[in-house]
Order: sequence, then C-alpha cells, then structure tokens
Amino acid sequence: MLQAVTLSTNKQTTSLSRVEVRDSDKGEILESFILNPDGTPYDLTNKSLVFNENKDGDKFVSDSNVTIVDARIGHITYQVHDQVHSARGTAWFDIIDKASGAKFDSTADFYIEVRDGLKCTVYNTTYISDLEKLKQQMEALIRQADGELKAELQRAEQQLNQELQNFRNQYNALSADFQNQFRNAQNARQQDYNNQKNAINQDWSNNKNQIWGQWNNDKSNIDKQAQDTINSIKSNAKQVLDKDQADWNAKQHSWDDTFSRIVQEWQVKTNSLNSTVQDLKTKFSNIINELTDLMNKKLPDMNAKTDAVQEKVDQLRASLGQIDWTTFARKTDNSGGVNLLPNTSTFRLFSTGHYGDSDAYNGISIDPRSNYSSDTNINLVKTKIAHVWGDKAKNAPLVIPGGVYLPAGTYTLSFLARTNGRDNSPVFHLGLYSDWTNNHGGAPLATSDAVNNKWRRHQITFKVPEDYYHINLRIQQYDDAGIPGDSLYFANLKLESGSIATDWCQSYLDFDRLDGRHDPVDAPDFNSLTSTGTYMITSTDKGRNYPTANWGILKVDNAHDSIIEQTYYDKHQDAVYYRQCADGTWKLWRRYANQNYVDDNLNKIKFRNQALDKDGNKFDNFQSIAQQPDGSYRLSTFDSDWTAYHVNWLLNHTKAYDINDNADLNNYKQPGFYNASGTKNIKNAPVGSWFALIVNANQWNGEQTLYDTNSYLTYIRTWGANGFTAWHQIAYQDDLNVKIVKGFNIETNEPDGLVTMKANAPCFVDQAVLANFANAHRDVRNHTDYRYPTDQALNTAINLNSDPYLDTGIYKIGNCATINGPWPDTSRRWYYLTVIKYDDNTIYQTVDQGPERFVRTVSKTRNSYPQWNQFAMMNRVTDLSDRLQGFTMQQTMFQHRVDYDSPSGTISNQTVDCNAYRETGIIKFVNCLIQNGPYKTDNRHTIFLKVTNLDGQTQYQTVYEGDNLYGRKLYNGSGQWHKYTNTPI
Repeated sequence: MLQAVTLSTNKQTTSLSRVEVRDSDKGEILESFILNPDGTPYDLTNKSLVFNENKDGDKFVSDSNVTIVDARIGHITYQVHDQVHSARGTAWFDIIDKASGAKFDSTADFYIEVRDGLKCTVYNTTYISDLEKLKQQMEALIRQADGELKAELQRAEQQLNQELQNFRNQYNALSADFQNQFRNAQNARQQDYNNQKNAINQDWSNNKNQIWGQWNNDKSNIDKQAQDTINSIKSNAKQVLDKDQADWNAKQHSWDDTFSRIVQEWQVKTNSLNSTVQDLKTKFSNIINELTDLMNKKLPDMNAKTDAVQEKVDQLRASLGQIDWTTFARKTDNSGGVNLLPNTSTFRLFSTGHYGDSDAYNGISIDPRSNYSSDTNINLVKTKIAHVWGDKAKNAPLVIPGGVYLPAGTYTLSFLARTNGRDNSPVFHLGLYSDWTNNHGGAPLATSDAVNNKWRRHQITFKVPEDYYHINLRIQQYDDAGIPGDSLYFANLKLESGSIATDWCQSYLDFDRLDGRHDPVDAPDFNSLTSTGTYMITSTDKGRNYPTANWGILKVDNAHDSIIEQTYYDKHQDAVYYRQCADGTWKLWRRYANQNYVDDNLNKIKFRNQALDKDGNKFDNFQSIAQQPDGSYRLSTFDSDWTAYHVNWLLNHTKAYDINDNADLNNYKQPGFYNASGTKNIKNAPVGSWFALIVNANQWNGEQTLYDTNSYLTYIRTWGANGFTAWHQIAYQDDLNVKIVKGFNIETNEPDGLVTMKANAPCFVDQAVLANFANAHRDVRNHTDYRYPTDQALNTAINLNSDPYLDTGIYKIGNCATINGPWPDTSRRWYYLTVIKYDDNTIYQTVDQGPERFVRTVSKTRNSYPQWNQFAMMNRVTDLSDRLQGFTMQQTMFQHRVDYDSPSGTISNQTVDCNAYRETGIIKFVNCLIQNGPYKTDNRHTIFLKVTNLDGQTQYQTVYEGDNLYGRKLYNGSGQWHKYTNTPI
C-alpha cells in the first residue's frame, strides 16, 4: 500500500502532497482522507469520487473505481490504475453527487512521482474508466479487421470514443422509452384480461352446481356461453393490441425523426477527424448519408424498409468493424425484447441432466437471490439463481425444459453467470446445444464470451438455418475441463430474436391464456399441470398424485410459479378437493367439508386427554365421538376417567379439623389442617390454646408446623423412628440485627461508620458505597495504569484536536490513521496517548510510540493547537550533528561562490583563458597573463572573475579590476566583453 495522503478541498493551499510509485508496479492501493477547508473530516455520504490526473505527454487518466471506506470521516481508497504508473503528473479527486450525477466538489492537487523500475513498464496513454468497456469492444473487433483498417481505427479511436458514447446514450434513452411504453401497454392488456378472468371465475363459483346439473342435457348451450365470453375477452384484448400498434407507429415515427437528427449530428462531428483517416471518414459519411436518406423516405412496405436499412448498416459495419452498429437496426436484428423461454424467473423444471458421463457427479439447486446478497454485482440479478455443479465441464449443463420452436433467423440467448472460482480471470466459455446440434456434427450453435467469478451479463448470438422445434436445449461447455470451484451460477435467462441482448423480462408464456381452457387430459400427473386454466381430466386413477379416482374438472391458478393452487371437482361425488404448491413443494390434498363428509369423518376422530385411573395413576385416555339418537354427537370419558373422583377425595381430606380439649399433639400424624380455638389442657404444644397446625407426613416420618394466632409466632418440629424433636421457633427479619459498614476509608483501608441495623433493612451492605468505591478505583486505574487504558481506538481514523482525546486519560491507539498527530502524514500507527487536563485552557498531550515521545500543550479556550515537540534521543542528536556538518559544508561552498574574501580558487603567476571558466563561482587571478579577457592585449593583471552558469551552454562572466568593471554573456564558449562606465561622481 502507498503512503496515505490527507487532501483538503481548499484549492488555495500551496503545500501539495506527493505520492511516489514505481513504473513497473501494479495494483497498489492509495489511501486518503478528505478534509473540509477548516480541517474537519469531509462527509462523503451519498457521494462518489473520480480520480483524475494530467500526465506528462498531454495524457490523462479519469477513473471512477474509487472506494469509500468510511463516508463520515472522508476515508477513501483507490487502486491505482496501470496508466498512473506510466508517467508523472498532477492528480486530484472530483466529488460527485449520486442523486444528480453532477460534480459537487473537488480536492486540492497532489503530485504523482514515478520512479524507474523494470524495463517493461506501461506505455503512457490516456485512460477513462467509463469508456473502458466501449474501448474493449472496439479493440476486440479491431483484432478481427485487416491490418490497414486496424491502423486507421487506432488513430481515430480517441476522437471517436466520446462521440460514440453520446450517440449510444441517446439511443439507449429511446430504447428504454420504447420498452416502458411496450411494458405499460402489456400491463394494461394483462389487467384487462385479469378483470375478465376474475369475472368468469366468480360466475363459475356462483353457478357451478347448476352447470353440473345441466352439463349432459345442455352442453352445447354452455359451450356457446363460454365462447361468447371468450370472444368478448378477445375483442377487448384486440382493442388493447390495436392501441399498442398505434402507439408503436407513433413511436416509430418519432424514432425516424430522432434517428435522422442524431445521424446528421454525428456526420457533422466526424468532419473533425484527423486527415490521416480521411479515407475512413469518406466511407463513413457516404454510408451515413445513404442511411439518412433511406430513413427519411416513407416506404409503404415496412419490411422492405427494414431490409434496406439493414443492408446499409451491414456496409457500415464493414467500414467500422469495431462499432456494434446492429443496435440501430429495428426488425431483422433488433426485433427482440420478447422472452421465448418460460419459467426463467423461478427456473421451475430446469435440470442438469446427463449430457456428459453416465456416472457423472453433478446436480442442481434453485436458490433465492438473498442467499448471495454479498456477491459482486448481485444487484444485476432479477430472478432466482440456478446453481449447477459437476466434476467436469461437460457434466454440468443447464438444461432448459420442454422445447422451443425457432423459425429460421438470428437469435440471442443472454444470461447472467459466474463461476465459483477464486480468481477473476476469464476461464470459462459456454456453448448452446440442442437435439439439432446433436444431429449436425455436435458443434454448438454458438459460444459465449468468457465467464469468470463475477456476476456479468453474457450472450450467445446464433443463426438457425431452418425452421425447427429444438428440444434438449442446454447451456454447456462440452469438454473435460474442470469447473472453477466445481460449480456455475445462472440468472436472468432470456432467449429473443435478433442479435441484441435486451434487459431480462418474463416470457409471455408465463402469463395466463386468454380463454383459460385447456384440452382434455388423460391419466395425468397432477404435479405437472401448473399453467393457469381449466382442464377436463379423464382416467384419473391411471395417473399420479390425484385426490380421487373419479373423472372431473381441475382448475389451476398459478401465481408466478411461487404459489400454485389446484381445485378438483369430482364428477361422480358431491366433493371438491384442493391443495397448494409453495416454492416447488406440493402440500396434501384437502376435501371441502359437506354434511355427508362430516358424518363419514367424525367417526374417525379420536379425542386424547391426560386422565387418572382408579389408583390415581395418569394415562392417555382415547375416546371416539358417538352420534346420539337425537342427532347430536357426544364425547364420553365418565367411565374411564377417575380424575373427578380423586379431586373429590382430595377436597374432603384437606378441610380443617378441630382439636379437642386434653388433646396430645404427638398423636396428630395424619396429613391435614387442624385448629385449636380456646382448647384446654393440650399436651406437647409450644404455646397456649389458640393456634393452627399443619401436618405433612408419610408412613415413616413427618413434620408439624404450628402458627400461634395470639403472638403471630411460628414453630416447627419433625418426627421419625426416634420420636419427636423439640419445637423450634422460626425467626422473622425484624428480630435479627446486623452490623453494617456505611463507609470505607481508602487511605487507611478501615471501615468508616459502623452501625447496627435490623435484618429487614434494605441490604446488609450499602451497595452505593461499594459502587462509588469501585468507580473511584476504576477511574484512578484507567487514568494511571497503561494496562487499563481509558479508551481504545482500533482500525479507524482519529483526530487528536477533538474529544475524547482532550480529556484526562490513557488512550491505546491501534492501527489508526491519525489526523493532527506528530507525524507529517496520516499513515496507520500503534501508540499510546496520555492526556493531562487541568482545565480547557491547559491540556497536556504526550504520544509514546516505541522509543519515541512527542509532547505539546493545547488550549480549547484559546483554540490553540500548536505543533508537536519531540524528545531528543541519542541517535537523533547524532543525526542532527551529521546534518549540521553537512549544512556547514554546503554553507562553505555557498560562501566560496558569493564571498570575495573566500573565493572558489586563487591562481597566481600563470597564463589563464577566461573561456575555460564556466562553473559558478569567484576566482582570484594574481599577476596572471589573461587570455580572452576584456583587454586588447594579453597582459598580466590581478583581477576577480565571477561566473554564473545558467544551463551549461550559457554563462555570465564579470571581471573586477580596480575601478573598472567588465561583463559578457558566454554562449558555447564565446562572447563579446563590454566595459561598464566608471565616470567619477
């Protein structure tokens, strides 16, 4: 990971951050914290970011693949694109408002510095993430073109990118508008049908008995009424369809005008292409003009018009092979939109079959979308998910149930898919097979693009050379290759006419039939009759999963395959059966109750209750319901259940008995309740003559409990083989006293305030005192003991100018990015922070990280947050000495260049050539023969020569001699001297 940078949205700052990368590295992560102009964290909630860079060589990068780690504190990461490594540049982040898509704000610039690495670095070019998908399509098609066209298209690529994107956006908007119109019309048609169908169903429910009675005598009349209703529905449906056609014609006219305008604008924009692609531009403009003229003509035959448009589009594709112009055709190549496959939302009846090894290890499960909520791009999935697994590729096909009739033409099967592999490299290609391919050499109809471990839409576009009813249609890679992760996942299956894959929708086959009737079915499996409608069932007893063996009528209501309800009317009995299928699981058949049905089935009802027998033992008591002579039904447990008898005995044996005069309590050993009310001369009693006695005993021992009604005292004794024990009085809380500690001196470790209290006081120990003591102890410990820090922060970003880091305590910081810390960046670090707060005006902060310690004093009152001071260590002092020595050397060198008392060098009594001195500095010549100097003759002089080197080719030289001053510009070793005036003042 690269070093973290803190970026402010204050663009007026002059201190810019610098990020260094190596040009041979890839996939590095840049971590950043975005700040407001006042230094507080920037809230990125409901925002997205785009990385931008202007690189050397007039290239740039624009990449939206920026991840927001914590929006509240402005914490982001960006995986640096390869093109960022290709050249240095100036970068920044644009902040985009998600709701409007508009640019909201931006950060200050920061530098990208690129170091040399392995000599296999990225070629420096422009990268825009939003255009990458289009660029990949263009590059793939470019590889299919011949060399000359490929070279021309590569030079034109950058100019065409943006224009193509604008063109496609406009078309996609029109296409989406059309699909919405079509969907609304379809929904309206379906709603009208549902209303009519519900009316028919209600009429059937109200009159089914009458219809059964008249079935054999007046069958033709019933058929006529049904047919009249059906004709009415069809008439209403036709009106909806006619309106759909009118809306389509109006939209088609609007498309003609819009398409013509877009093409004309496109033609104008192509005039700006470079002259090196003039031949390509000429062919492009000619074909567009022909296409525009054709689109503006009102041809009477729409099919002929579409064929002519398609011919011109094919020409355009030949000239611009990298552009998928088929998106602009309308019938032969873009007449799709209708899903030809039923049950794609639930994958009902889809299987994996045996189209590989007969003993293959394979299987399939249909899972809800919620099981994969953490998958990348799961938001693309609109259906359930088919999970297919196998030990090799050919053993794990996705088999589409039933058959599909396809007239000769072009078709596209689109779907979402991913493997279970761990890497995201494209490694899997899927083909489309059927019985037709089995009989024609075994090759697939076509093959998809590469599938990896991320959800992505794929398509198989193929041509059918003849009208054919395809069965055993399946998606499969038919070889022995292993499947990444041993399994594949599919969703959003859609088969449509044309070569363009449109958004997934349900098949028209998933909706109810208009008339609701089906042909009679003989000996069916009722589990397979799931399409909404009414069926005449014959030979029921020879079928499967039937409710009764008699002939009858089956009515089916299918709610999007998730819930299916079947109702069966028995022809020979006055009985109706029903059941439901929920998420593929059929429940048991139930019979609607009538009087005869109740009579027959009440006898089968068994009543179970828990009862007591004559010995008092519990048992399961089962009884049947019996009909009485008066027609009522009775459930009797009188003779078998002794519960009432035992309850009666218990009540009679738990009532209170009187204790008579002269009684001996040693004789009262039978369980029960006894009262003494003024009784005289009682033996073995602990009190006088007014009390209540409770006896609880078995055959060996027992217990007596006595309550004195005068003193409210309680006594208890027991007996056993050795006779009775003595009576013992039970003490009440009011009778007990305890000593309570009301305080504790933590200085002396002695109780402070010892008092005597009743046992019924609120508590034996004053919990408030202990709580205060514990709180005070923890407070002191947490502010002084590093083993128990006041607070901890882990794996986040913190600001040392903010609470709680301005309150007294010890804070353990683990792997956190620190803002306003003692370091120049916000890299993640581990350390302890100690805070001593006297008041808001004086707060001491100390940071201990390994052997290093930093301190500062801040003031919230004065809003003062100064720089940190670091404690000097021996190695730091040594380092400072080394730096001071280096600075002294640099100062000496500087002095030699500017101080005439300390020139760079002194030359005496020699011959010197002024043209040879080009390095910056001051040289003193003493009695030297001067050549190429400011003199007419080469005489001896004592002078100073000052040289300033600009760029290696250009130098400025100045000669001082007494009161005379000479100067010149030396360029490539030569230059004219000039004498400056020395007129006396």
